Amino acid sequence: MQRVHGWLGLMLVLSGCRTPAVAWKGVVEWPDEQTARPVGNPMPAGAAQAAVGAIREFVKTTPQRVFFGCAHPEDGVNVSLFTGPTPGLYYVLLDPDFERCTGPRRRILDGWFFYAVTPQGDVVAESPGPPAEVPPPDPLPPPPLPPAPVNESPAPAPVP
Repeated sequence: MQRVHGWLGLMLVLSGCRTPAVAWKGVVEWPDEQTARPVGNPMPAGAAQAAVGAIREFVKTTPQRVFFGCAHPEDGVNVSLFTGPTPGLYYVLLDPDFERCTGPRRRILDGWFFYAVTPQGDVVAESPGPPAEVPPPDPLPPPPLPPAPVNESPAPAPVP
């Protein structure tokens, strides 16, 4: 019994008593069409881990009935990777497409899922969706015309 307690004590000492560090601190700024840059080939390993983290989050938060007919839930997802305005994050766009599974190809009405993920695969945020369609503001009215010049000469006398 003392030997078991000795091993447990040694394992506690070797493993440390430190709590895990928080994965991300900061504000996520979502990319737009101008700031999103696709991750090309060959891709960094952190980009691959970011994609895996986003897929795991999607599979974990999506009802399993959506993946019926798939050998693996990952078979029903297409992935695109981007970098953007927030350094240290990858942006992962998941497009549910079940063409590799039996059954209907489109099963989710939302269309796509966009995640901000660290290179370690920790999902930091999910995009709230596309910005609301806001009509363009009315054009500015033209500037007012300068006042007309004033004739400072005396008015002619009336003719009798």
